Amino acid sequence: MKAKLVTKRKHTPHVRRPVILGIFIASTTTFYIPASGAQEINEKTAKESKDDEDNKNNADAIFQLGTMTVYGQTPSPADALESQIDSSTITLLEKKNVAEALSMTPGITFVPGTGGRNESFALVRGFGSLAVPVYIDGVPAYVPYDGNLDLSRFTTADVASIHVAKGYSSVLYGPNAIGGAINILSRKPVEPFEGDVTLGAFTGNGKEASFNLGTRQDKWYTQIGASRLERDYYKMAKSYENTKRRNYRVEDWKVSAKLGYTPNDTDEYTLGYQRQEAEKGYAPHAEGYSGTSWRWPKWNRETFFAVSSMRIGESSYIKPRLFYDKFDNSLLIPRYNGDASNYDDYSWGGSLELGSDIITDNSLKGVVHYKLDNHREMMIRQGSGQIYDDHAYEDRNISFGLEDTWHIAPQWDLQFGLSWDRRETRKAETVKEALITVESWNPQIGLFCKLSEEHNFHATIARKSRMPSIKERFSVHMADDRVAIPNPGLKAEQAMHYEVGYQGLIFDATQLTANLFYSRIDDKIESQIYNKGDYPGYPGQSVRQAINVKGVVERKGVELGINSYVNEMLSIGAEYTYIQIKELDNPGNHLTDIPRHSGSLYADIHPISWLSVIPSVEANSSRYINQQGDKLAGFVLTNLKFSLTPPTLPEVSVNIGVNNLFNSDARYRDTEYPADGRSYYGNVRITF
Repeated sequence: MKAKLVTKRKHTPHVRRPVILGIFIASTTTFYIPASGAQEINEKTAKESKDDEDNKNNADAIFQLGTMTVYGQTPSPADALESQIDSSTITLLEKKNVAEALSMTPGITFVPGTGGRNESFALVRGFGSLAVPVYIDGVPAYVPYDGNLDLSRFTTADVASIHVAKGYSSVLYGPNAIGGAINILSRKPVEPFEGDVTLGAFTGNGKEASFNLGTRQDKWYTQIGASRLERDYYKMAKSYENTKRRNYRVEDWKVSAKLGYTPNDTDEYTLGYQRQEAEKGYAPHAEGYSGTSWRWPKWNRETFFAVSSMRIGESSYIKPRLFYDKFDNSLLIPRYNGDASNYDDYSWGGSLELGSDIITDNSLKGVVHYKLDNHREMMIRQGSGQIYDDHAYEDRNISFGLEDTWHIAPQWDLQFGLSWDRRETRKAETVKEALITVESWNPQIGLFCKLSEEHNFHATIARKSRMPSIKERFSVHMADDRVAIPNPGLKAEQAMHYEVGYQGLIFDATQLTANLFYSRIDDKIESQIYNKGDYPGYPGQSVRQAINVKGVVERKGVELGINSYVNEMLSIGAEYTYIQIKELDNPGNHLTDIPRHSGSLYADIHPISWLSVIPSVEANSSRYINQQGDKLAGFVLTNLKFSLTPPTLPEVSVNIGVNNLFNSDARYRDTEYPADGRSYYGNVRITF
């Protein structure tokens, strides 16, 4: 999978000290809030009134049926723990896809398009995409075969908010949330007619275009949107002689639509549709470094869904959801000699959620999920179009969840959750063994204290699980002289999560989130490589097989997030994460891709009313790139943006900026996959 680096790298010094310094600055600068007497009080009073109005508008502009909270209901304590990135922050920082948007969230490790697959991920407290299911408006969106999802394929033009649950996540999400859950929420119109249009360009012969249109009427609404984003190449840092990454061309386009009926203040019925088409691969005339030879001529996804919420009496509700999700892709790898590997996958299913406050001092919710995953893979011979190695697999997933929030006292809540998950193998054409079933129980409990509107504390314990994917159980793909052996008897991974934390206002206009977390993972599923002759029955080949690793993997760390409104000229946001991951029974086996320290800082500066200056810094310490202990150096990336809004045209903004201002050599995965060097962008955005 890994391609050899073919360009010469100049010497660059190790940047560990600047990384720690950058993180220290990012996590401490925002604590300084200058005082200015009565003027400051008046400014904060005006700001609080504006914030109340903005918060209501922001909540209305989010498609609430896609969340775990029913409109009009008090958010569950588990929901209140979720990190949220709203569209205003995404736009402010020019984050063009979901992976980039998540990079500014405490506890998230951003891994941009690297490796042979050129996929981007957001690791939640060290848990990858298999352990953190992704939802779009509450609909599960993972690829049925391996559970992965390339988050850089999901553009943010139509995104209203992204919610991230970590460790203690609501059981209402459904199965496999061992590391948390990511829910991407779309827009919902709030005005009779509203919309926006964006046109832009950026380094790498990149282009972007998008629009959103919506209308909110008395008893109905509709929202449509479309976006297109393309790039021919990356421009690497100046420490390389040939700086264009020529096999990193991407092209994404997406359309989405919703139609909703709201007969009264409590009921809502919505139909939704989304289609994505993407292509990843070679730019024919580009020169320079090629870090991967994999190409996706086709990466397509299409989703239909229907969801509603209906009030039953004065204190209960019912929320049914149905969906159909289809995924098609075509992959070209040199070892296939021009033949294409094709996936033809689909999922369908739904959920039924019931909630009631009929029991005094209790909020009770229950849910049942059903999802059928079908995966078909085939090879298509170049030229003739002949199909061979055609295999099909099918899983049925069932989950029951129950959650009760006991309101012990006005300031205290105790929440209990329990889910039972089951995955049944209905078809697996590459194995002769009897089809198997995996089951798991997932209990959790949380204590929540609200000392006042400004200060909230929590302590939680959760047992979570992840059932093995189709790929992990049944893959038989051969690569060169290595063969994959199925392991249909894989058990589910198990994790225990412990967390204490605080959310609140430490100053009148500074919000702090702080969490301490500790996790233990048992029966972790990993890919085991056996050397030639070590696996019985395969004397001349090395063997790869997914196994449950004996022993415990430990994760522990700290998360800090700060948002501060200083005055009308300045607001600041920062986040810092410390995480340590260790395999307790084999401490010499280093776990990869996760820096121990990471953080970010941004500011929104208004020197004059029509100009915003937005500097931002992202810092990562060193990380292991293999189990033997080799490391990548840490790095600091500095970005700068200018946004101009003409006084006579307040609905128009002109934005120009530069990412990686100092052209730093940043690497997230290993030495063969350097990230983007200095790059420029510009766009015009019209909002109406």
